[in-house]
Amino acid sequence: MIKKIVSAILCTVLITGMLSSCGSSGLSSTETQPGTETQPFETTAADPHLDDLPDSVDLNGAVMTILARYEEQAKTEIRVEAMNGEVINDAVFERNAAVMTRLNCEINVVDVVGVSDMAGVEKLEAAVAAGDSVYDLFCNNSYHAARTSMKGSLINLKTLEHLDLSKPYWARYFNDSVSVGGKQYIATGPMALGFYRYLMVQLFNKNLFTEYKIDYPYEAVSNGVWTLDKLNEIAQKLYNDINGDGSADAGDQYGFYTRANTDTSINDGFWGALNLRTAVKDEDDNYVLDIDLDHFSTSMDKLLALVNGTGTYKNADKDDNIYGSFAEGRVGVSNARLYIVEKDLLRNMSDEYGIVPIPKSSEAQQSYYTMAQDQFLVYGIPVSADVSKWDDIGLFLEAYASESYLLVKPAYYETALTIKYANDAESVEMLDLITGNMYLDPAILYIGIFPISVSTLRTQLKNGQNTLASTVASSETSMTAKLAEINEAYAKLEY
Repeated sequence: MIKKIVSAILCTVLITGMLSSCGSSGLSSTETQPGTETQPFETTAADPHLDDLPDSVDLNGAVMTILARYEEQAKTEIRVEAMNGEVINDAVFERNAAVMTRLNCEINVVDVVGVSDMAGVEKLEAAVAAGDSVYDLFCNNSYHAARTSMKGSLINLKTLEHLDLSKPYWARYFNDSVSVGGKQYIATGPMALGFYRYLMVQLFNKNLFTEYKIDYPYEAVSNGVWTLDKLNEIAQKLYNDINGDGSADAGDQYGFYTRANTDTSINDGFWGALNLRTAVKDEDDNYVLDIDLDHFSTSMDKLLALVNGTGTYKNADKDDNIYGSFAEGRVGVSNARLYIVEKDLLRNMSDEYGIVPIPKSSEAQQSYYTMAQDQFLVYGIPVSADVSKWDDIGLFLEAYASESYLLVKPAYYETALTIKYANDAESVEMLDLITGNMYLDPAILYIGIFPISVSTLRTQLKNGQNTLASTVASSETSMTAKLAEINEAYAKLEY
């Protein structure tokens, strides 16, 4: 049978990208492979859909109402008013049109904007408390959604007939992190572009690397030697007192440019990249504490050596200054949320740049890992939704995810990400690796509940001293208790 490939980019990214396509991707017995997929991501001429929904689906004009609280970067992920020639905008519009036409339904989005970031959760919980079936779906950033799911506000998605969370259009690494005791209440994937936009990566300035005769990091990544030590070595080579005042200050050129402070998330990606895990799952799919204190401490030593090194500037006033300095061509390497490549700041940058994963702690770490900042959107179904509609809502969500995978993801890759790298195959390979090895630690998912999280890392970087091992050790009892509370909370849920 002749296969119909959705697009060349989709084929490249989704067949190889969800696998670890670069070197040194084997796993030790203590590491797990997030996001690995093996099934083909293609459609056929006879079946243009990736899902297994029946062809005869007809929701008879039902309205699916989505309660959506999202941040600035997500405002065009769920709906757009009309096609306007902008590729991502039009892909979202086409996705919604395809779902409504295919299922014979309507989509109604109730926006929660311009207020507290808890407002979406508060509206959901108020509807649940009142037994109000006004909302069929709930969409919110991951960390608030995870906490409200513990309270019984959402239904177990694994009980729905038409929802298949094992399909490639669902984020498998997220499923593995968020399910507890065989239950799962929230899910995400390409229908939430923040799934990609909030990935924590590194950008490097090709012009500076060329000028200083430093090899691009691509080969180091592929050979498994892109580490904190390697980055620190490069950072020191790239320092230059370009304003000539004899001191290392904001006006100079640096190999690595960051902001070491407790109120910034620019360095949070190191938590995932360095494989700083706090918990794993037991045979019953419950959380158990699993912290390697030696690895935590050694990794923090290396990270502090980088941040405090002579090639690093760590006192940026705000994240925008980091990106601005990078765009000016004065920074060799910078941490970034992937959405920054969509902004005019980098689109108009005169120097060429590339994307690589955040380095490993050492060569002994078998894989690169990428963490998405917890602002990305997830979806759930309120327990207050009309019970007679639950299966139809699950069916809608499955089609919504499937069509997003076919229409929205390739549009995002082709424009926001790969258009800058039309002549740079290595950057596309790096993106494959980055999206294929996503990782989410429970301490990130339930931030604010655990005594150890990225906030701990931020404090260590600000103070400039490594007390991480003692901090983690002193929190072991509390961490164990919190994990038990989460397990117990889900075990008690009726739905």
